[in-house]
Amino acid sequence: MALPKYENIIAKDNYLADSETGNKVVFYECDPKKNCECADKGMCNPLSAEDSRGVGGCSKTVNPAFRKDGGRCWFAVLKTPEDGEPYWGREYIEEA
Repeated sequence: MALPKYENIIAKDNYLADSETGNKVVFYECDPKKNCECADKGMCNPLSAEDSRGVGGCSKTVNPAFRKDGGRCWFAVLKTPEDGEPYWGREYIEEA
């Protein structure tokens, strides 16, 4: 299965999806030590909590080879709290 290209990720039905396949994109918590694709490791944010909504560096990848050991996978879903602004949250995927 081919990995989605970041430039092809779009919003679709309140999820982030691959514009070429229409499938929801699976995200993984990234381990910068495994990730050999990102040129600017200064953007990494490996110390943030997995469910952190903080602004800042990157802590996710679409490549399972770069997945942090023990990290969970999820779909990005648009959430709107009753008294707040919409944000991209996580819908965790149960793994067998």
